Amino acid sequence: MGLYESLQEYAMRGIIPMHMPGHKRNPRFNMVNPYAIDITEVQGMDDLHQPVGVIRELMNRCREFYGTKDTYLCLNGSTSANMIAIAASCKRGEVIVTDANAHRSVPNAVELLGLKSVRVVRPDLEGSPRVPGPVRPEDVKELFHHLSRAGRTPAAIVITSPTYEGVVSDIQAIADVVHPYGAVMIVDSAHGAHLKLASKVSGLKLSWPVSAIDQDADFVIESMHKTLPALTQTSLLHRCSDRVSDADVMHMHDVFVTSSPSYVLMASMDQCMSYQEREGERAFRIFDDRLKKIYDAADKARSKSTRHDIMTLLDCKGRDPSKLVIYGDGERAAALLRSNGVEPERVEESHTILMTSIADTPESLERVTALALR
Repeated sequence: MGLYESLQEYAMRGIIPMHMPGHKRNPRFNMVNPYAIDITEVQGMDDLHQPVGVIRELMNRCREFYGTKDTYLCLNGSTSANMIAIAASCKRGEVIVTDANAHRSVPNAVELLGLKSVRVVRPDLEGSPRVPGPVRPEDVKELFHHLSRAGRTPAAIVITSPTYEGVVSDIQAIADVVHPYGAVMIVDSAHGAHLKLASKVSGLKLSWPVSAIDQDADFVIESMHKTLPALTQTSLLHRCSDRVSDADVMHMHDVFVTSSPSYVLMASMDQCMSYQEREGERAFRIFDDRLKKIYDAADKARSKSTRHDIMTLLDCKGRDPSKLVIYGDGERAAALLRSNGVEPERVEESHTILMTSIADTPESLERVTALALR
């Protein structure tokens, strides 16, 4: 059986995807035969690397929706977006402060660009050992102070927020520390593409983090495909200030994004934007309500329980609520989930991560809730 047949067989098994991509294979999101629209830079269809037509219009829609200076389409995922932001912000040999919890694209960019990296280390999340907590602004302040005194003032800093577990850092406070040094604030928010939509919805029951876009970051990288209904590899690079020019970003975009961009993927981004613009607020309000019921049920079960269970749901204080973190024995929890037809996103020794999105069906979330609270 080949890969294509294996994928078809897997899709028919009815496994609940508590993982990315954010469209969750929900039939609500579909596309005509992708082969019919898989083209190259033909006349009238614009060019991602010199956008003046329909692709530029899509970029402008993204810019207006997210409230940025410019938003760029990245079809190599947030891996390429991270590299573009770092390359546009730093010159060879300069110092960059990186998150100890950074995606591997960050150290890869440091190596490729000949930068000197100094890491800022996170404490554990309060009350949850072995889950990395937020980056503390005071740690960044101390690090920048010592580096500056040593004549090694960083050109940029890269922070991951939200993390895989949904933990968010105070980006505004960190930006207030680094900007007086002339450093560029880059936020790898690959897991936070849905947060701008959340900010547009009034009366939500859960406390959703503020998007890094609205916290004085200079660059924010977001993976549409992780938490929104878009195809894998679709990512957005937001330029949120003029500390780095559009020309410098476009140059590095040419360097790191494929010269054969997929029109199928860009079409998926267009569909995702249309969904957010037309139906997003209503869908997010329903999503928020469903998640609130899960956390309420978990609190109720926790208050009644007198034993340590392998399926303890971590509360969402200081986190993105869309990440359901099952705290305890990760392998045992994952085995229980898989034996009941639920595939998690990530399994660690101390916890298991379930990714939810606005595309999850109520039936999927109900099954997950029943398992997590059994």
